[in-house]
Amino acid sequence: MVFEIIRATRDMMVHVRDIINSNYILYASIVDARDLGEHSVTDAWADKNFKIREFYLLREDGRGEYVGAGSFQVLGDFAYVGYLYVRFGCQRRGLGQVLVSFLGQRAMEAGIRDLRLFVNEKASWARDFYARMGFTLYLSRKEDILGLDGGIMTPFYEEGSLLMRKLLGT
Repeated sequence: MVFEIIRATRDMMVHVRDIINSNYILYASIVDARDLGEHSVTDAWADKNFKIREFYLLREDGRGEYVGAGSFQVLGDFAYVGYLYVRFGCQRRGLGQVLVSFLGQRAMEAGIRDLRLFVNEKASWARDFYARMGFTLYLSRKEDILGLDGGIMTPFYEEGSLLMRKLLGT
């Protein structure tokens, strides 16, 4: 299988939005109501987030619909991976692995060897996937996460989140 990953333009954020929203059903019952807007996203969300992150889209065989998306941003001495999603119904085909591998390479190109991401503590399927990809639990207590590096993760924190990390090239 051949995959194509491209950096999304602002106009392409409609695809990112659609991929995220396709997974809403998985999170609707486990995410705190205050955070549901991060799982059912709008065009205003796309405007805001496109300005602060690099977004990437994945499709199979370089054609057809986009089936995966992820964001990347450097925060100090680590890279934060956010909005890593595979279109609902396309899971368990290795697409998430392709995205994680790509974002790891993107981090190494930027001279970063520390990837971090949030996972909802109730999303066992996501925790298990990230563990298989080499991520380990970094911080679990909200107070520790929000106090990390002067509060650098505060804008991205959702209630019930665990912070995971993967050290690259070790």
